[in-house]
Amino acid sequence: MDAIELASVDSEQWRALQGDEPHPWGGGQAEQLSWAEKQRYVGVQGEDGELLATGGVLVAEVSAGGGEPFRVVGIGGVIVRPDMRGQGLARIVVAAILEMGRGLGPAHAMLFCREPLVPLYERFDFRTIDASVSAAQPGGRIEMQMRSMWAPLRGDASWPDGPVEVLGEPF
Repeated sequence: MDAIELASVDSEQWRALQGDEPHPWGGGQAEQLSWAEKQRYVGVQGEDGELLATGGVLVAEVSAGGGEPFRVVGIGGVIVRPDMRGQGLARIVVAAILEMGRGLGPAHAMLFCREPLVPLYERFDFRTIDASVSAAQPGGRIEMQMRSMWAPLRGDASWPDGPVEVLGEPF
């Protein structure tokens, strides 16, 4: 199966991807936050055209260690339909998103994930951000409780030290 770029992911497709899971994003903070709208989507479709997995990207601004803001490719909403998990679809989606991200300009990709997914993202050269990471919410800034990770989109990219501020909602 190959990934394709999607114009959008509608609410019916999201419900099908989530299946009967009450907390597809792991519960906790992730389920309660407002998330930035993605600008582009990648998906994997079954033979019948049904969406089996997807993920979205946007270009966002962050600052680290009090330095000048810089752009990142924010990755979010990566999900595989429950009955299709364990078949490598997340790897297909993430690889396609990173390839897309390399064409968007920023030197870094960044994402938030649940702890059990860290090994998946490490396979794509994502590294844990050890500093605190905050993001905007309708009620003000919050510290993200999910694991924050970054990956170089160019060989010379490095991540600055110090607390990270997402200059907008998390992705």
